[in-house]
Amino acid sequence: MEEQYGMPAEGVSIVVPTFNESGNVAELVRRLAAVLDADASEILIVDDSTDDTARVAAESADHVAHRVRVVHREDPVGGLSGAVLTGMALAAHRWVVVMDGDLQHPPEDLPRLIAAGEERGADIVAASRYLDGGSAGGLDGLLRHLVSSGSTLAARALFPRRLRGCTDPMTGFFAVRRDALDLASLRPQGFKILLEVLLRHRLTLTEVPFAFGVRTAGVSKATVANGAAYLRQLVALRFQSPAPGLAQAAAEVV
Repeated sequence: MEEQYGMPAEGVSIVVPTFNESGNVAELVRRLAAVLDADASEILIVDDSTDDTARVAAESADHVAHRVRVVHREDPVGGLSGAVLTGMALAAHRWVVVMDGDLQHPPEDLPRLIAAGEERGADIVAASRYLDGGSAGGLDGLLRHLVSSGSTLAARALFPRRLRGCTDPMTGFFAVRRDALDLASLRPQGFKILLEVLLRHRLTLTEVPFAFGVRTAGVSKATVANGAAYLRQLVALRFQSPAPGLAQAAAEVV
């Protein structure tokens, strides 16, 4: 018998950064609606696309009872991580879940993340591909597997104490208590927002395993430029102090 997980009374905000995901976003909204309480949740889609993702997302809202808000950013400051920060600034509920818009993060796992945070008294719950029961099978080819594992090793080598309890600091699928975040301390760039959140805060972390799914529509957005941005982020986190500029930009969207 499958274990059932409920949503907390304080509610959940789902933040989905999107870039050219018109082929996935309607299905994502449908599947999120199937696991969320319409009266205690919201779906925030922060879109940096050059296609019609924002239009498709807005149209999908007409087919669910849930609150769906679509924010299209003409100036995608901070890339995917900047989009996440914009969504966090808009979030109305106690728990904020961050997930990708390509369906490689299964919406059906979302209640399990929230339940783990509530039951274990954690500030943040990371969905890990590398715990027992998890899988990174959705990564495309040997090269992406090597890049992912190499990026994880680099982060844990630079920050062995702060990341001691985190097996997958590169995951883009996590839940965090909104009141545990100081958005003004964040200075994200590129893709790896969880790393930024963990290293700019002192949060109680727990993890749950998940299987990284196979993309069914669109193409991966991983590029050499993203890799360079990740290296710059590691250097900034290691040697620089935070700046509030990006958080201010996100707050102005509200």
